[in-house]
Amino acid sequence: MKDDRPTSDGAASSARPAPPGVTLMPWLPATFLVFAAVLALGPWSYQPPLSGPARVPSWVTDNAPVRRPRLRPVYTTGVYTYLCSDCHRIIPSPSETDRVLTQHRETDLRHGINTRCFNCHHRENRDAFVDDFGHEIPWNQPQLLCAKCHGTVYRDWQHGAHGRTNGFWDPRRGEQKRLRCIECHDPHCPPFAPMAPAPGPTSLRAFDEARRGRGAQKISVAATPLRPPWGSRRDVKRPDGKGGEP
Repeated sequence: MKDDRPTSDGAASSARPAPPGVTLMPWLPATFLVFAAVLALGPWSYQPPLSGPARVPSWVTDNAPVRRPRLRPVYTTGVYTYLCSDCHRIIPSPSETDRVLTQHRETDLRHGINTRCFNCHHRENRDAFVDDFGHEIPWNQPQLLCAKCHGTVYRDWQHGAHGRTNGFWDPRRGEQKRLRCIECHDPHCPPFAPMAPAPGPTSLRAFDEARRGRGAQKISVAATPLRPPWGSRRDVKRPDGKGGEP
């Protein structure tokens, strides 16, 4: 027969004390609360490695063209506005124009070795520009004229690498407008005047902070093709292509 009476081992097991962890469980919430209070009320505070907010001038975010040229062959003097051909049809010009101008003296012609009016303006039709073969270029397509000498820049402009595009990144949301050359550059004096740079973006990268002398220790950053090591002369070349590391 089976004996259902408890044995001595069963009595001992029922009298065995609970594991120590069970008795400490009620203290865990209190421990976490105390720890949270110490962190909240303690003297420690996180200082992000950011400079103060920089006031950005309005021109930085203004997407209006730098210049607003007339894309029509007109000339204004006083209160009168004429087509270019209105005067040049009856007033002949000399065959060469590398001389001091008697008209249009407000023009500041500083375009490198391009010092002749007829390099760009059509001889017969002053309401148009001229290409390398003597054909007319419409006045509202000045980028085709610039492409005569600045072919590589024109190629970059076509693909969006040079110049500026206004509008939407996603063409499904709206149109994109490529600004023409003369909406940024003065065609007679193309170089830009010196401009004050806009404030740079703030950064959480420790490399930038260490580079500016704010880091407590020098931080080693792996070199990449897009970020050469700080102080490296790689890719530092003069306009003649010399200099820098091979």
